[in-house]
Amino acid sequence: MNSALLLEIIREKGLVSRAELARLSGLTKPTVSSQVSDLLERDVVLEEGEGEPDSRGGKPPKLLRFNAERGCLVAAEIGSSAIRVWLVDLNGNRLDEEEAACMPGAGADRVLETAGGLIEAVLGRRRGRKPELLGIAIAAPGRVDARSGTVLEAGNVFHWRNVEVRKRVEERFGVPVLVDNDVNFAALGEMHSGLAVGVQNFLLVRLGTGVGAGLVLGGRLYQGTHWAAGEIAHMVFDRAAAVEGSSERGLLESAIGSDRVREKVRTARAGETVEVEQLPTADLAGELKEALGRGDAVAARVVDELAAQLSITVADLAATIDPELIVLAGDLFELVTDRIRELVGRVIPWPVRIELSALGSDAALMGAMGAARGLAHDLLCDLGRENISD
Repeated sequence: MNSALLLEIIREKGLVSRAELARLSGLTKPTVSSQVSDLLERDVVLEEGEGEPDSRGGKPPKLLRFNAERGCLVAAEIGSSAIRVWLVDLNGNRLDEEEAACMPGAGADRVLETAGGLIEAVLGRRRGRKPELLGIAIAAPGRVDARSGTVLEAGNVFHWRNVEVRKRVEERFGVPVLVDNDVNFAALGEMHSGLAVGVQNFLLVRLGTGVGAGLVLGGRLYQGTHWAAGEIAHMVFDRAAAVEGSSERGLLESAIGSDRVREKVRTARAGETVEVEQLPTADLAGELKEALGRGDAVAARVVDELAAQLSITVADLAATIDPELIVLAGDLFELVTDRIRELVGRVIPWPVRIELSALGSDAALMGAMGAARGLAHDLLCDLGRENISD
């Protein structure tokens, strides 16, 4: 649509005249004038100041800017230990935030009620100062049908099946809701605001309580036939264990992840060290790093094993996908990134760029925020002359 193109240019340029819009868009001046009038009428854009007159003199042109205060958006993440909510304006500037603890195994009713309460809290504090909420994007755990906004399964932490997150949140707040897997949103966060800006083909591997990946091909998120692209937790790591044991033995998630690392530390040989047995804390990576600095043998053995497992996994992914970039997300990667690069460099005969994410724990929220902004952009362009505040 013409309005979508013009709005995108206005947002990108900051301040722009109608004549410049016509030049940049390739649209005729009458078309630009008509579309801009519609956007002005609906407060999507505002006139602000004047530009320089052209060489022929005459009145200075009025400049246009995007009205980021036209509405607000919510980005939320349901994590294994916390639920986080951001309230942002239409330019993605953070206005407020809330967070609440989340217990592993919590039921969907309890988690969604908590998330809804956080959203209501940030909205309540802006009442009277901000226009209404235009949309919500939620980064959810597990395998997610992004078309319907349903968590198909989230067995690692919450043991959910077929939870209609989008439907329930839309019923509560009455606005459009987007729901996708948290690792997919983290990949979008890197694409919009992180290391993958301008990168068409890349992979994000996220290691936390479990392990997962987000895959972007041709500049678009690839989600797979069964919404399972990037579910690398189900990759076979120990062939013998997978063949001889239960369905879970031998899979990647049974070998790595923060809970598995904690288990390895707890079951370390008694008496080998005192400090390392105290590692099951919130800052597992930090405690391991300190233990390594003390020359702790158990910590060294656990990290060596983790480095080998992750290096093989990343090498397999690099050989299968051949991405421009692999982003590693999660505190534990800080301990092993150099060793991953070294092994991948030995076994893969072409260059593989491997980087540690700079977005940290905010990656999924950044991606959800970007998705919510895209939703608002489409909404503002598609409603024509309807008043979206009604």
